[in-house]
Amino acid sequence: MGFRFRKSINLGKGFRLNVGKGSGSISFGGKGFRQSISTTGKATTTFGIPGTGLSYSKTFNPGKLIGKKDQLFRKAEGDTGLTPLQEISEFTEDIAAITGLHREADYPPNVDWNSVLDEEPPFAKGEDGPNTAAAKKLLEENKPGFLKRLFGGGQDTALFQKNVEEARLLDQELMEQWQMNKVIASKVLTKDTEGFIMALESLKMSEELGSFLKSLNMSFTDADTINVDAVLSITDFIPEEYKTLTPTGKLSIRKYTKTDYWSIAAQFVAGIAFRISRDLFNLFPIADCYINITEEDKNPYTGKKDSELILSVKIERSELDRIDLENADPFEALVNFHHEADFSKTKGFAKVSKVSV
Repeated sequence: MGFRFRKSINLGKGFRLNVGKGSGSISFGGKGFRQSISTTGKATTTFGIPGTGLSYSKTFNPGKLIGKKDQLFRKAEGDTGLTPLQEISEFTEDIAAITGLHREADYPPNVDWNSVLDEEPPFAKGEDGPNTAAAKKLLEENKPGFLKRLFGGGQDTALFQKNVEEARLLDQELMEQWQMNKVIASKVLTKDTEGFIMALESLKMSEELGSFLKSLNMSFTDADTINVDAVLSITDFIPEEYKTLTPTGKLSIRKYTKTDYWSIAAQFVAGIAFRISRDLFNLFPIADCYINITEEDKNPYTGKKDSELILSVKIERSELDRIDLENADPFEALVNFHHEADFSKTKGFAKVSKVSV
């Protein structure tokens, strides 16, 4: 999060040069797919199903977008080279992200599975796939010293030759994914719960929220009801201190009051529950989500991990549609649903029992 520099230059013929603070990359591709090769060695190919908002991404040398608290919140001035105001701005954005998880979803609303079922194959049998065609074109048009002039590096055509080989594998995955999408769509449209599970695995939903969760498990009671068990650690994400300015304009680190700390934690936990339910309602024609959130933290006295169920809630699609989550406090919004939560503004969460299915 925070301030970033990124410039994109159109090189023509479907290619773009992307320049950031720490690296540069070339990206190419068209409708439904895009390939990006970075000077840091990271190569990413994304291909989607046009008109549905669904996509599958394949990344080489991946890194997490967001980490634990120590990575998300920098405590000491000078760690980033930012001014005090910039550090406070970054910190404020991080807190807003943690307390605003309920405002967004990872998938578009009302996914049109009929469009997925009717989608044409990504390329004709016997022809090059889009990734292979684009990689070959880049190889042919690459001139000696091209990357060196752009990035100051020493890459040569061998990189592009290797990319053609990788592109063929990606196109094979693209075709396999298209075939799998049709199977999944057929099952989802007939409310076959096996199709729901296949879709969750294919779309890697657990990875979308994996940065905030230790684990995420889902099962179906029937074609209208899904059960979700999520495990998280509050102390991994909620900082005990916040950043502010002194009267002289210097950065100051102060400890949150217990009330402020647990207010952020409550919004984080409830926000996770609403985010998961929104994702599932957007993907599938189901009526109810049972969300159970367990907190897992290390016991300072035993060194072992303690786990306690801290929130259990039945979220109904019809009721969720009535709520303006954009302007609602997620923890306060739980009052609209049958739920179990034992929460103190100064002590936090206590153990509860599951809501009965």
